[in-house]
Amino acid sequence: MPPVSLDPTDPPPLSPVLLAGLAARVLPPLPLLGRPLAGPVAARLSQMAFDRLRRQHEAVFQRLAVLGERTFLVDPSDLPVRFLLRPAGNRPGLWPIADGSILPPAAATLRAPLTALLALLEGRVDGDSLFFSRQLMIEGDMEAVLILRNAVDGAGIALERDLAARLPRRVLTMARRWYGDVDGLLHLVARAAHQPAALAVAEVQP
Repeated sequence: MPPVSLDPTDPPPLSPVLLAGLAARVLPPLPLLGRPLAGPVAARLSQMAFDRLRRQHEAVFQRLAVLGERTFLVDPSDLPVRFLLRPAGNRPGLWPIADGSILPPAAATLRAPLTALLALLEGRVDGDSLFFSRQLMIEGDMEAVLILRNAVDGAGIALERDLAARLPRRVLTMARRWYGDVDGLLHLVARAAHQPAALAVAEVQP
């Protein structure tokens, strides 16, 4: 297994989850089922990604059928959005929930940086090591979490490959270009924010 960087300062990989998180930051919330969720673009991106994964990995979701209507609150700690995941039941799906919204009840909550959550989903990192290193926080129904973990373990999920399948090349090019622009802007803002502190340290050094 190749080494996986989980440095929180590293930019996360391009994925619909990341794009949904960025969209949730700049778009107004969308009321749905009485709960304030993230904007319509974020909601659409999330559901498209979920539906594509269901088609690409039918065996995984067949194993998850035992969960019934149980849901998971997935909390990327470095994004301004959470996700309500219902992998089975009458209405399976993935819904973004903007910061400041009332959180719906869930069987379990999984909280970690986005890079760690994606690596866990793709089987590139061991969940136990993330948990004991406190990069991954789990609350709630541990049985449901184990069912979820066992279903995706070894499933060969690769988000960029799975989600990019059959997408027009023009769409992928535009998404990567937009992500690059946003990522560059965020790095510029970060450098600008750290510049005063760096100057202050330099002034007090002998």
